[in-house]
Amino acid sequence: MSDDVALVLAWIEASQRARNSQRPEDFDALRRFLADDVQVKLASPWTDSPWRIAYTSANQIVDRLNAPINQGPTLTTENTNVVQAGRDVLVEQLSTITLDGEDHVSTVCHIFTVEDGRIQQLRTYRNDHGLPTG
Repeated sequence: MSDDVALVLAWIEASQRARNSQRPEDFDALRRFLADDVQVKLASPWTDSPWRIAYTSANQIVDRLNAPINQGPTLTTENTNVVQAGRDVLVEQLSTITLDGEDHVSTVCHIFTVEDGRIQQLRTYRNDHGLPTG
C-alpha cells in the first residue's frame, strides 16, 4: 500500500471516529490530514460546470463533518474499492443514511489528490437516486 493510500484510509477512519464520538479532539485531529487550503468539489450535473466548489479550507471541511447529518447514527460508510493513479486516490463507498428509521443506500465516489503528505483536493460524486431530499 502506498503512503498516499494509507493517508486517505487513515483520514476516512479518523473522520468516521469523529462522527461517531462527536468529541472535539477527534474533529481537531482531522486537520493534520488536510492542507490548509484544501478544496472540495462536488459533482453538479444541475449546473453549467461539472464540479461545484463547496469548501476551500480545512476548517470548513471539519465543520461540515461535525454537522448533524454526518453524525455516526445517521450516516455510515463502507469502502468498496480503493485505487491510486498518480497523486489521485479513488475511493468508492456504499453510504447508508438513516432517516426516520429507514435506511437509504447510495454509492459515493471520492477522488483525493494528495500533495506533500496532505489531502490537497477532494472531488466527490454521490448517486442520489432514491435518496430523500433535504
